[in-house]
Amino acid sequence: MKYTAEQLDIIKKGKEYLKSIRTLKRERFHLLEEYDDIPSPHSPSFEENKGISISQISRFNDYTQKRDLLLKKIELFNQYIDQFVLYTVYLSSRQRQIINIYLEAPSYQEMIDQLENKYYISISTYKRELPEICLALSHIIDFDDLPTLDKLNQIFYLKYVKK
Repeated sequence: MKYTAEQLDIIKKGKEYLKSIRTLKRERFHLLEEYDDIPSPHSPSFEENKGISISQISRFNDYTQKRDLLLKKIELFNQYIDQFVLYTVYLSSRQRQIINIYLEAPSYQEMIDQLENKYYISISTYKRELPEICLALSHIIDFDDLPTLDKLNQIFYLKYVKK
């Protein structure tokens, strides 16, 4: 399908927005793994290091404070991801499946394999639908306001830490 220059610009911004949401989702996954990593009381992270006398209580307090900050960051990421997922309700079922696989798959090849094997969506259908998805979402989402990791860390998360 032929698109105008304005539509091509919207599609480009939409793809960047989708990449940004994908990055947030992956970072949230890694933060969840770090949050769920609970050391035992005798693990090296709580043991006394040679030459440093930090009590086990202060180490545990540092650990709980770190977990609280991780949880706040995860909640912030969840807020942006959940808001985006709500916007995808306006898309067709096939388009939502494409978006979900796009956000979940670790690589392009795995995404294509999952689309073909699980949902029977071909590469040509994916390439045809992606611009339509971006154009449909452009009516709902401001693509100029990308939720990047730097933005979330600097603007929102640091404000929370200062409180």
